[in-house]
Amino acid sequence: MSKLMVVVNGTKKGQLEALLEQCVQLNADVRPNIEQGYFTVTVPPPWNISAQLVAQAVQEQIKEWAEQYPNVVCYCFDSFSTLLYVL
Repeated sequence: MSKLMVVVNGTKKGQLEALLEQCVQLNADVRPNIEQGYFTVTVPPPWNISAQLVAQAVQEQIKEWAEQYPNVVCYCFDSFSTLLYVL
């Protein structure tokens, strides 16, 4: 079964802001710097093995959302930290 994907066009800043709105609903620490063209999402501590599965699920959701925005890049530092920026 294929999933319908909505590709969002618009300005780079608009794409980043739209994705930011989605990410702030996650159980994570979201730190925007839209004027500089990026924001970060970090799953809060404890950073241990049991929390890693939850953190990976959050990252997978972010990656899925990011695919809708052609100018947004999603970079995962580790299981707990994600950087999203525009090209």
